[in-house]
Amino acid sequence: METTTIVKIHDLARAGTGVSRDTTPGFEGRVLFVPYTAPGDLVRVQIVKESKRYAEAILVEVLEPSPLRQTPRCPAFGRCGGCQWQHLPYDYQWQTKSQGVLQALKRVGVKAPDQIDLIPAVRIWEYRNRVQARGLQNEMGFYQAGSNQLVPVSRCDLARPEINRVWDDVRTEGQKFSEPYKVELELSPEGKVSRAWNSGHSAHGFRQVHDEQNDQLRTWVASQVPASSVLYDLFGGGGNLSLPLTGKMGEIHCVDLSVPLQKSPEIPEHFHFHRSSVVAWLLKGAGKRSGVAAAILDPPRVGLGTDFPVIAKAMEGLNVRSLVCVGCDADAWCRDVSRWVKRGWKFEKMMLIDLFPQTAHVESVGLLTR
Repeated sequence: METTTIVKIHDLARAGTGVSRDTTPGFEGRVLFVPYTAPGDLVRVQIVKESKRYAEAILVEVLEPSPLRQTPRCPAFGRCGGCQWQHLPYDYQWQTKSQGVLQALKRVGVKAPDQIDLIPAVRIWEYRNRVQARGLQNEMGFYQAGSNQLVPVSRCDLARPEINRVWDDVRTEGQKFSEPYKVELELSPEGKVSRAWNSGHSAHGFRQVHDEQNDQLRTWVASQVPASSVLYDLFGGGGNLSLPLTGKMGEIHCVDLSVPLQKSPEIPEHFHFHRSSVVAWLLKGAGKRSGVAAAILDPPRVGLGTDFPVIAKAMEGLNVRSLVCVGCDADAWCRDVSRWVKRGWKFEKMMLIDLFPQTAHVESVGLLTR
């Protein structure tokens, strides 16, 4: 029989887990992280991973529920790996996310700007326009967190209603596969649900999953970027953040490995897509233009990483004076902001927006000027 211990949850980590102190003899006081718990819970847990400084545990039983705890909407919550916070009120989720980013800034020694715009979500259920389901034979659902164990479901409470309406039909279609399969279901802006079987992530091109919040994100970015002779939209995908700026830019260069292969006729001539890695495109000198420039940087979750020196030097050489830095991982985003500040850029404004209710993810956006 596996050994269990009883602990009181006293905090919620920004990454989504409850935080306690280990009561195991010899390890008293060690930080203990327990998913799917709430501050105030008295719980029985089983430790599954440990080091000298901290340990990770799984929830075995809630002995005394916290006053914060609410009944999860989805019966698969706690088994499906998609959500971490359905057991918590949304206001508390948002408070944890926003305060977590501010704490992460402090850890890297960056003072938050005076202006911080906070945009929690209004639609906190049935908001996702894209989901990746897994299936085998007559069952379809999602993988359990950290495993390939299928958790069958009859619907997803985060998916848009249009996706849920075709769920049973898609599950029936999936029975044509003899092996485990993946299907990406995406609701188009026109209201059509497409299927992409056994393909890569974002098979139809990257798109933010929460349409209403994405509109808010685009509006904020467009309001902060000043009119310039050139705009560099780096890691720009299909131009989600730069297309609203076509009216006040002399020319726009959207660079990404996933830009569209063909440019839509409605996109103006001065908007240019470049299918390339950002560093390779900058090193080729393809972006050299005269006049004052602006830039949008929306890198992958890991941030700019080791590419930062090359990108920073290029931005300064291209006379970029205003930079919007976007990130979906708070620690990586804060590290990048701190590196810009150390190079002499001024951290002017900041916005936090929730694109992923019921999860620990939050989008951070900053305006830096030089």
